[in-house]
Amino acid sequence: MTAPEESSSMPAPGRSVPCGALFRAAVLELAAMRGVGVQVLLTAALLLAPEGAADPGLRDSGGEAVLEVEGVESCDAAIRRALAAALALADPGARILPAEDVRRLEAAVETLGYRNKTLAHALQRLSFQPLDGQITEVRDAAQLFGFVNEWCFDEDQVRRRFRELAPVYHPDTGIVACRERMGQLIDARNLLVHHVRSVYSSGDWLAKRGGTPV
Repeated sequence: MTAPEESSSMPAPGRSVPCGALFRAAVLELAAMRGVGVQVLLTAALLLAPEGAADPGLRDSGGEAVLEVEGVESCDAAIRRALAAALALADPGARILPAEDVRRLEAAVETLGYRNKTLAHALQRLSFQPLDGQITEVRDAAQLFGFVNEWCFDEDQVRRRFRELAPVYHPDTGIVACRERMGQLIDARNLLVHHVRSVYSSGDWLAKRGGTPV
């Protein structure tokens, strides 16, 4: 009577994983630098590879090749992804971050991108083109403030537009710091305020805007 055979899980047989030629060379070089075989490198890489990592594919600019591995049941794509992660982590500047930190960084980048777009839209909306010389004409002052003519605004609108533009062009703290533009902005504000007060008292303002003087 023969003894019953012991049941044991057989290790996965060796196989050839298709990959790019440059990728294979980089993996072999990394394994040699670490003083380990490809199998040990792959085992560690499978533990560290992030979910959703990109598959480097079956070929690269160096052509096609195969990488011999054994004892691994993962699919070819998973093996390539894991080894690609190992190559990336071999970069001296690479860091392994907790998933929560990564999400926090991604959220911060998204917020910064949104703020940059908002700022760009604000600067476009508050565009201010300086003219040559001193601002002496109401028409030029209205143009600097973005008004279509000298009859489409009142004093409150002039002051509100000045408050919007001043932080942008302030020579010390402005986003687009420019002493010349700030000086023209102040001159334009004073000219427009004087213009509004003058025409209001004469009744021309309401007449130009289609109203009736009181």
